[in-house]
Amino acid sequence: VATPPAPPAPVPGPDAVDQTGAPVQAPPPAPATPPSTAGLSPTRMFDTARADYAAGQWSLALTGFDAFLKTFPRSEMADDAQFFIGETYFAQNRWMDAITAYNQVIQNYPTGNAVPDAYYKRGSAYLEQGLKEQARADFQMVLKNFADSTVAPLAKAKLDGIK
Repeated sequence: VATPPAPPAPVPGPDAVDQTGAPVQAPPPAPATPPSTAGLSPTRMFDTARADYAAGQWSLALTGFDAFLKTFPRSEMADDAQFFIGETYFAQNRWMDAITAYNQVIQNYPTGNAVPDAYYKRGSAYLEQGLKEQARADFQMVLKNFADSTVAPLAKAKLDGIK
């Protein structure tokens, strides 16, 4: 037979005193917890974060994509979530944070479909920083290794603009 759980300890009221007559302090409130991801499908969780991104809700988007990566690290959408972390930083002109996020796409998901875009956007972020050689290398990487990608013509145009 299972023992029933103990009842919760009573919370003292504002005028509560202990045996000596000293005021009793209420316990501090429990820390806020992030919303639960239990029961969310990878697609729904990703789509929610992407909707936050589209609405310009940067901190919610970052939180959502980060939670997605922690919850579904092996999902086929993981590279896209990491890429959108970069996009969120890029949209805020946080160039070095964007570069770091795009680096993670390239390093952690080398066969992912977001890799060509990550090279292109990392090159664009480098260009925003005035780092032309790094930008040139990324645009050349797109043209050399991802010539059929949708970003290849964009990389060519940026590369032509650097010269």
